[in-house]
Amino acid sequence: MQNTPDNIYILVLLGMTGTFLLVVSFIFFSVRNQNRLLKQRQKFQQAQIEHQKELLGAVIESQEAERKRIGQDLHDDVGTTISGLRLLIEMFKPTGGDDKNYQDFTQSTKTIIDKIVKDVRNISHNLSPTTLRYYGLAAAVTEHCTIINQSGKLQIALVNNAEKTLEELPLPTSTALYRVLEELLNNTIKHSGASKANIDFNITDYKLYIDYADNGKGVSADSASVKKGMGMQNIESRLLNINAIYAISPYSGKGFSIKIECPLA
Repeated sequence: MQNTPDNIYILVLLGMTGTFLLVVSFIFFSVRNQNRLLKQRQKFQQAQIEHQKELLGAVIESQEAERKRIGQDLHDDVGTTISGLRLLIEMFKPTGGDDKNYQDFTQSTKTIIDKIVKDVRNISHNLSPTTLRYYGLAAAVTEHCTIINQSGKLQIALVNNAEKTLEELPLPTSTALYRVLEELLNNTIKHSGASKANIDFNITDYKLYIDYADNGKGVSADSASVKKGMGMQNIESRLLNINAIYAISPYSGKGFSIKIECPLA
């Protein structure tokens, strides 16, 4: 009879120990399952992101192919036809070859045709810059800035401290960065009222940095208005496709500034 309390005590202790172990095991398996679900969710989200990037890359590649086709058609077909028209006007002469009205007509039509040819050439270049494919990003950006500087719409200062790196960039990366800069310059000309813009290329720690700034009216710090007014969705999609990021400097009441960071392989 004296062992009865001791037995009860031992049974209670064993029961409490078993319950404790059961609770700990339940918590352990619950945490492990939650971690497993979390990892699976993260893998699924990562797979979704990669799939979206692949789709985005395919869309951008398709757009560039279509740009190239249209640009070549404009240059080869339209440009050649217009040049032929100019030659035909030069060859045609009425009986009175010294007629001033005819001379005025030929001069004005040739002037108009020359302007059309130049516009077609510029449009073709913007759609598919051959300089980018054959000579790299630096040459293409320099050429684009030169055209804008000559137009008098904007004065662009270009500083290139990454000459060799820009020459060795893969074409998809060069194309994406060129389109981003093209978009930024286009927005500056159309919306900012700026007279000057700066583009700086630099290399630090295996990363390409592009600093873009203008002296225009700037934009507010509200991210929604920036994305809407500055065409940032197009810029974001281009940068996302090459794993690049950007940061817009806080609005200070004057000018616009953005820094782009692109990892290098």
